[in-house]
Amino acid sequence: MKKRMVTATLLVCMLVPTLFVPELLTVFELLLLFAACMATLEILNMYAGNGHTYGKTVKVLAVLSTVLLYFSMINYAREYLTFENNDQFRPSLDHSLIIRILNYFHLENFISPMTVLIAMFIFFFSIMTFTKKMQVADVGRIYMAVIYVGICVGSLTMLRHLGVRFVVYLFGITAFTDTFALVFGLAIGKHKMAPTISPKKTWEGAVGGTLVATILGFLIIFLYPYFSRFFHNGVTMEFFDGVFMYSNFSTIGKIFFALVISASISVCSQMGDLVASKLKRNYGIKDYSQIFPGHGGILDRFDSAFFASAIFILFIICETKLYAPIIPIPQLNTFFTSII
Repeated sequence: MKKRMVTATLLVCMLVPTLFVPELLTVFELLLLFAACMATLEILNMYAGNGHTYGKTVKVLAVLSTVLLYFSMINYAREYLTFENNDQFRPSLDHSLIIRILNYFHLENFISPMTVLIAMFIFFFSIMTFTKKMQVADVGRIYMAVIYVGICVGSLTMLRHLGVRFVVYLFGITAFTDTFALVFGLAIGKHKMAPTISPKKTWEGAVGGTLVATILGFLIIFLYPYFSRFFHNGVTMEFFDGVFMYSNFSTIGKIFFALVISASISVCSQMGDLVASKLKRNYGIKDYSQIFPGHGGILDRFDSAFFASAIFILFIICETKLYAPIIPIPQLNTFFTSII
């Protein structure tokens, strides 16, 4: 327990300044980049438990692929998650080392999640063709590792670029979900949720954790305008200003939206924990690594937050881009603004 407390304290002392100090944004990006590289290696080393051992060359190429996918996610934030009609709250990437690197090598127009995934597809299948020991399933395993880590860690970094409040909101929901799932599980838990994956988790605990975390998320969103002037030089703003058309929603629409997104993030945080546990069970390991004494590896410590950040970014992308061809954004906004 003492080892866990010391490790947790050191993590907080290291991450909090990089999160809140704008000039340390580059450090935050580098820490997340390091985490992405280590998490990829954790998954590749996990495969060795079932005899799927990869050489140093394949590991290096997989890590490089993760780095490119991570870079592409940040570039995507710069290219697509800006808001032409909301200049005041446009995401600031002025301090981004990754953006400066892409600009320096004139890669900003070429590096995107789709181009990286296509290049990976061609590259790893080509390697498989000329490597006797490498099978189709091995390509799938490597692909899964890179996508899982690159998208999840990239999503968390994108949230930081969009606003510190989104990262605080995300970690708050995941922490309360985990804490109160344990509390409700110990108090009233009777029905096992996934006994072969995580024997201690119960449906009662999962529901209780999500209920408390949803209420917390709702309160953060609804009360934010009353405190926002302290964070934005005297300017009052809604929690989702600059990301969603939240300020145009009716009161009922705001309540509905706040509850839906908070509950979705809470559920996905629990799903992220189960996904990580499922992988460990399948490959017969207790922890992904021992990089954090008492806590395990990167994926042991941040599995919930990584997975939840992906659903959060999906909400944002759907609002800004993906829904447009199917449900035009004005119609989507009308739905929320018309709820009475």
